[in-house]
Amino acid sequence: MRYEGSRKHREPWQPGRRGTLCPSHLDQSIAQRLLEESELVGNKRYAVYEGIAYCAQQDGNDRWHGYPVGWVEVPERLRRSWLNKGRLRRRDIRNHWN
Repeated sequence: MRYEGSRKHREPWQPGRRGTLCPSHLDQSIAQRLLEESELVGNKRYAVYEGIAYCAQQDGNDRWHGYPVGWVEVPERLRRSWLNKGRLRRRDIRNHWN
């Protein structure tokens, strides 16, 4: 698996369809680590970093791009599992629900 960033999730906004913006301090090495630690559900991978949920989708040839999502988009079983393991707090879910 290899992380490959998408310009639509970085500032400045790109023309056309816009995605959610990734934090500026989230560099390539952190994104690759998140991808490697992520959990596959269907055809998407999910990870958590600093209380924020991230989703990754495969672009082809084992390349993935990821972006922040609201906790509402993360499957409930993953939220519960990460809460039980201490990987996130209920406050994180409340603060970043949408």
